[in-house]
Amino acid sequence: MDPMVESTYLNKNIRFLRKQMNLSQEELALKIGLNRGNIASYENGSAEPKVCNLLRISRLFGVSICDLAQRDLSGGSISSPNAYFKSGSRQQGKNQEQLDVIHSNAQRMLQMIEGLMTCSRIKLEQVDDQIPQELRLIIVNFEELYHTARSLMDEHLSLLKSLNSKDSSAQE
Repeated sequence: MDPMVESTYLNKNIRFLRKQMNLSQEELALKIGLNRGNIASYENGSAEPKVCNLLRISRLFGVSICDLAQRDLSGGSISSPNAYFKSGSRQQGKNQEQLDVIHSNAQRMLQMIEGLMTCSRIKLEQVDDQIPQELRLIIVNFEELYHTARSLMDEHLSLLKSLNSKDSSAQE
């Protein structure tokens, strides 16, 4: 277990959410491609699911992996299993708010990346003739890192735009 995580609710949440959906351990196991023994081990805390199985479980229950592992969901934190996927207007509004925050953060990150590159270029113009060869290699690597980061941010923003348009069309 990660030493940074003081406690985990994973086993309790799996049991709680399974019971909320009126599933036996066997039924849950079949839905996610495991056997009953795996589910029993997860629920009694003697084993933790692999990431791919954790993802299947979280999708089935309609909660994030973080919530599944780190929040006590039995206290009414979610209205029902699969609430994440329900298309009620309240949930769509919440999804839109989350997308807006993520988009805003991505825009700020892009501005920061661009600002770093601009500062780097200005400094290079000021000292171009005095740069040792070793430092020139670092500069080349920095520029490659910048282009990679820029490409990833462009993809990230494109995905957000696509999610935003899907969310908008779902609301109509």
